[in-house]
Amino acid sequence: MLRDMDAQFSLDSVSNLETVFEQRQAAADAALARFAVHRKLPYGDGPGRTLNIFPAEGADDPAPVQFFIHGGFWRSLDADLFSFLARGFVPFGAMLVVIDYPLMPQTRLSELVEACRQALVWTHANCANYGGDPSRIFISGNSAGGHLVAELADRPLLLRSGLAEDAIKGVTAVSGIYDIEPVTRSFQDDFLSLTPEEVSAFSPLRRPYDLAAPMIVTLGGDETEEFHRQSELFARHCHQEKYPVSLEIAPRTNHITVLTEALAEPENELNRSVRRQMGLLA
Repeated sequence: MLRDMDAQFSLDSVSNLETVFEQRQAAADAALARFAVHRKLPYGDGPGRTLNIFPAEGADDPAPVQFFIHGGFWRSLDADLFSFLARGFVPFGAMLVVIDYPLMPQTRLSELVEACRQALVWTHANCANYGGDPSRIFISGNSAGGHLVAELADRPLLLRSGLAEDAIKGVTAVSGIYDIEPVTRSFQDDFLSLTPEEVSAFSPLRRPYDLAAPMIVTLGGDETEEFHRQSELFARHCHQEKYPVSLEIAPRTNHITVLTEALAEPENELNRSVRRQMGLLA
C-alpha cells in the first residue's frame, strides 16, 4: 500500500539512477586510488565504528578538518563510497575524515547518534597525528548524515560529548532530514521502525535548537518537495544572532549529485562556500 510520503523519501524521480550510482562508485574508487588514505581506523568498540582519514596535500601547517557523515536513511551505505569527496578538499589543504557508524535497525537511533559523537571526539583527540588541526574542525553530512550533523551541532548535545562549545567551527547540512516524523509515513519505516520516542528526541525541528557554529543548509535544486520544505524550515529554525545560517540550493542536482557534482566539485559554488567557511578561500 502506498503511503503519503513514499515518493518524498525515494529516489524514483532521479533519471538514470543506476548510471548515477555507477558514476558515484567509480568516483569513489578513483579517489581511493588517487589519494593517500588511512582506512578503517577504529574510533570505538563494536561494529561500524571506524573512519577513513585523507590527509591534506601541500599543507606545511596543521590542516583544517572536514568531518563527513554519510547518508543512507540511517540503515545503509558506508564511508568508502563517499571517498570521492576527497577531490574537493584534500588538494586544497584540507583533511577529510569520513566516518562509518552502526546501522539501523540493528542499532537504535540513540546509539547511532552517540557513535557519531564518539567519532567526533576521537577526531578531535587524534587528527593531529595525521596532520589535522583539532582547533579547526568543520562537520558535514548528507541525508541521514545531514540529520546527524544537526544533532552534533546542537550546543547542549555537543557539550554532553565533553568537547568545548566551540569545538565545531562550521557546519554543512546537505539534504538533511530534520523532522523524522514524516519518515514514519513512508516505506523507509518498514526497515527503521522508528518509535514515537525517537521522533520526539531526534527531530531538531521539533525542539528548541541552540546552534554551536556557523551553518550552511543546502540541498539539490531537483530534490523532492519534502526535502526542500524541511531544509527551508530548518534554516529558519536555526537562525539566531550569534552565528550566520545560510540556505544554499545547488541548481540542477538531485539527492545523489548534490554531492558528486556540487560538494565534491572544486569549481561548484557549494564546494567553494564550504572551503570559504573553512578559511581556504577568501
